[in-house]
Amino acid sequence: MKVIPAAAAILLAPVLLCGAVCNRVEFPPVNSTLLNPSGNFTLYVSNQSFAISPVDIKVQIDGEVVVHQNFDVGTQHNWKKFGIALPPGVHSLTATSTKGDATLEQEFTVTGEHWAVVDYWYYPEVTGGAGPTPRTLSFSIQDSPIGFM
Repeated sequence: MKVIPAAAAILLAPVLLCGAVCNRVEFPPVNSTLLNPSGNFTLYVSNQSFAISPVDIKVQIDGEVVVHQNFDVGTQHNWKKFGIALPPGVHSLTATSTKGDATLEQEFTVTGEHWAVVDYWYYPEVTGGAGPTPRTLSFSIQDSPIGFM
């Protein structure tokens, strides 16, 4: 058995220890004028995929980034809440995930107070007869608070 010289071992250590830490890109804090904890548009964002965790999700409203961070799947029932102030009218939402390989573009209309959810989904294999779920981002919006299970 050949012994690795100490210098080589020191150089290889970061590569060997990288693991999940290197798989996670950190993003700078979002500085959006739309973010407002008491805003009329409450957005929840979550990763619903055990296959990719964490997954990066960036959400833009009318071209302005309001969310850009990593989302761990955890117990799959962990939505992060973002308060947003939006004027009445038609708005566009774009959600993207580089690691999750998914993009969503959706228009929605604000008439008052609204609650919305952006979820990332991906299940490459499913047991029990159900087919796989492709890499996708979903968006839903309603006029009343969302009751999560």
